Amino acid sequence: MAGTVLQLPSDAYGPIAIGANVYASTDATQTAAIAGATVVIGPVPVTGATAPATLPAGDVAATTAANGAFTVTLDVAPAPPSSSEPFVIPQNNILGFALPASGYYIAAFGPGSDGLGAGKPIPLHRFISVTPAATLRITQLASTEAAAIAALNATRATLGASTLIADESAEEVARLHASDESANAYTCHYDTHNVGPSSRFLAAGGSGLTGEALALSYGPDATSAFANSLLAFDAEGTQTPPGAHYLNLVDPTHAWLGVAAIAAPSAPGFFNIDDEFVTPDAQSAVVGSSGYAAGSTCPAGTTNNDS
Repeated sequence: MAGTVLQLPSDAYGPIAIGANVYASTDATQTAAIAGATVVIGPVPVTGATAPATLPAGDVAATTAANGAFTVTLDVAPAPPSSSEPFVIPQNNILGFALPASGYYIAAFGPGSDGLGAGKPIPLHRFISVTPAATLRITQLASTEAAAIAALNATRATLGASTLIADESAEEVARLHASDESANAYTCHYDTHNVGPSSRFLAAGGSGLTGEALALSYGPDATSAFANSLLAFDAEGTQTPPGAHYLNLVDPTHAWLGVAAIAAPSAPGFFNIDDEFVTPDAQSAVVGSSGYAAGSTCPAGTTNNDS
């Protein structure tokens, strides 16, 4: 099996095909080859922020050349992903998303990857079909995104929750949805094509159960808007019962994260904040039903389709 690892700009996402629509930022085609990246492929998912010193049984690794290319020889036949509860494709899978019938778990780690620092490649974790040539795109955290993750992890630490690392699919989906909200003046878990968080994450190649937390947050800049949204999410812990944003914030099963803050032209001084919390399952590459409601700030025609 062979492929190439490319780097997206730090504000980019996609292209991601969802039904008849393709979501991509204007600079998503501006990619550069990543030399010295580590690619791990095999029957066992690798969920960390850096390549493991010791590979799980059956997994193999390769390092990309100057042009980003890699080649691996797989010793294990492809197999279907697990579909154990609760990591199942949403029942209301309105666009018919389906995982590859068989394949391998794959992870890509650029040089210096840590899933936390600005300017460092974000690790990618996916389940892919058997293919002679795989193109893997990874991005970097912008400074505001890295600062937001650091602040969020600091809050989790005070509440006894583990540190989250960025995940490529979660980061791209966060940027995609916050950008769509900004461009179309809405704040809603369902987008302008009536597609919900679980389906977006699945379409991006995501592995695991995603929990999306949104806010239209005020601030003179993205860093301030991130901070204000975090304060609001944390404050929901005082409610009875605690609010959904707080429960997402402190959920101990979460391991990965994607964050985005995009200025909202229709609301000067405000930013669309999107935090994508992800719980990976060591035996699964499918996503669970979201159960998100469609509210009054959703695009016209939006329905609560649980996608």
